[in-house]
Amino acid sequence: MKLRLFHKLVWTTLIAIYLVILAGSVVRTTGSGMGCPDWPKCFGQWIPPTDVSQLPDNYKEIFLEKRLAKLEKYSGYLSRLGYDEIAEKINTDPKLREEEPFVPVKTWIEYINRLFGFLAGNFLIIMTILSLFLWKEKKAFFFLSFTTLILTGIQGWFGSVVVASNLTPWTITFHMLMALLIVFLLIKIIAISKYSPLKISKSDHVILYLAFIISLVQIYIGTQVRQEIDVVANEVIARSDWISQLSSIFEIHRSFAILVLVINGYLFYKLRSSFPKVLKALILVLFIEVISGIIMSYFSMPKASQPVHLLIATIIFGIHAYIICRVSGVTLIKE
Repeated sequence: MKLRLFHKLVWTTLIAIYLVILAGSVVRTTGSGMGCPDWPKCFGQWIPPTDVSQLPDNYKEIFLEKRLAKLEKYSGYLSRLGYDEIAEKINTDPKLREEEPFVPVKTWIEYINRLFGFLAGNFLIIMTILSLFLWKEKKAFFFLSFTTLILTGIQGWFGSVVVASNLTPWTITFHMLMALLIVFLLIKIIAISKYSPLKISKSDHVILYLAFIISLVQIYIGTQVRQEIDVVANEVIARSDWISQLSSIFEIHRSFAILVLVINGYLFYKLRSSFPKVLKALILVLFIEVISGIIMSYFSMPKASQPVHLLIATIIFGIHAYIICRVSGVTLIKE
């Protein structure tokens, strides 16, 4: 009974994390990251304002001062860790000395994103507590749950850094990679809490990890493309001209997609008997991902397509992670 409840709770937590990823993508697409200039509160309130009249006249100066103090502390951490160049860039970036005006829609988009994060964090706390009652059944439940909880806490703290740095591109990429690590750990817990390990051949094992790595590299390249789009978007260029302003990284991302399709198609062929439903789902989401990519490339990158594209990419990552967790740690059968 406790194990079944724990398994369902982990699934609920995973869905909540995916909602956070989706909400975060909407925040980025709509430029709402600075909708709440402080963290964890929003304009100093647990429930944000709906009109500028609810804020003091000098609200920009108030929250800019707080953000600069946080940036100074953060850049100091970076300097002590040996990242002097990054620290100097943060300290001298004029854009970080500007405070955006209050826009209610952007504020509430960012606030909803934080609510999803708060919900996921509470699910993780409950999950970790429940894992203690399953200590005799499997100690790994607690260690994995606790590790995920700690990483989520770090992710939440780093979210404040992302806000304070005015969404500096590299911080957003790191934020995304941390989210994928959290997804992987939750899927690992799901795999060991209900399913028995499966045996696959050595060659299939190689194909599986190759598909996982190639798809992960594609996600990383995609974050680099997204960073360039952020820069282009800030230069007041017409949306229809964004693609033409990107560097060769966009061409690499688009061409690399062919390799992703080929390797995952071969993975489906090799493991379809072991994971029929999962791999059918993989092919479906790959198809949706390709369609969303085509729409972005040839239809001036409509806003709705960008969060979908990112969400599907993380689902592909999750499917690969699930298969890996189902077959990892077992003796491979001979071909």
